[in-house]
Amino acid sequence: MRTIGFRSNILFAIAAAFGVIAALGRPWYAPTPGAGKDNGVGELPSTMENFFSGVGRAFSGSGGTSGWDALERTDVLIAGLALATVALLLLTFVPAIQLHVQALARWTSVATFLVVFVKLVDEPGSNSMTEPRQGVMIALGAAAVLVASSMTVAAAPSRRRTPPKTYTPPPAPVYAPDSSYGPPQY
Repeated sequence: MRTIGFRSNILFAIAAAFGVIAALGRPWYAPTPGAGKDNGVGELPSTMENFFSGVGRAFSGSGGTSGWDALERTDVLIAGLALATVALLLLTFVPAIQLHVQALARWTSVATFLVVFVKLVDEPGSNSMTEPRQGVMIALGAAAVLVASSMTVAAAPSRRRTPPKTYTPPPAPVYAPDSSYGPPQY
């Protein structure tokens, strides 16, 4: 089975980083329908039907606040980490610094994924009043692709170009003039 190559993984990582940044323009959070209604205990009823309808709205709901608006400073952090990962992955083409930037690219991609995941779990504001939307799901998926691609690039062996060795044939054997050649004969 053939795997995706070094350069192809860098292209996937570039596309994933732009996917993370583009997802910041999509809706990340929206008010929960029925939020603010009092059910007698001061919070929303927690039933399985509400959970599954919330998951359905997370993937299909088009309204809400974009990531650029909802995340105060974290949006710049997410975009910066994604762009830093791309820059570090592009620097892996330089053989002299490849080993050093591979580890940094791995960590910046993991940091991008973790920040997006934290923002999925811990929405800004009151968590019972908002729920995630498709932008955070797209960003999470793109960040996962970014991690997978940068891990593959980071695991690649060093790309030092060495000139191919030229073949030098061994010297011809020197034979004694009166000796016998071949196996001994009895």
